[in-house]
Amino acid sequence: MGGVKTGIDRFAAKGRQTSIRARQERAKQQATHLAPVITEAQAGGATTLQAIADALTARGLTAPRGGRWTPTAVKRVLARTS
Repeated sequence: MGGVKTGIDRFAAKGRQTSIRARQERAKQQATHLAPVITEAQAGGATTLQAIADALTARGLTAPRGGRWTPTAVKRVLARTS
């Protein structure tokens, strides 16, 4: 395994890097969009990650993978905005 890299291997690596950058940028944009909503939820008394997740879900906002918000997903969004 490890042998000589071919042109297709380099092309695939470049594609992976482009994909990673695109996903990171999308996540950053979503975090920027959600920051005011999270701030509003916190002002309304949501003091835990679970409470913020519940507030986002109650507003009909879906988590990055399309489901309910979890404390971990909220933590990741907060990390991107600080």
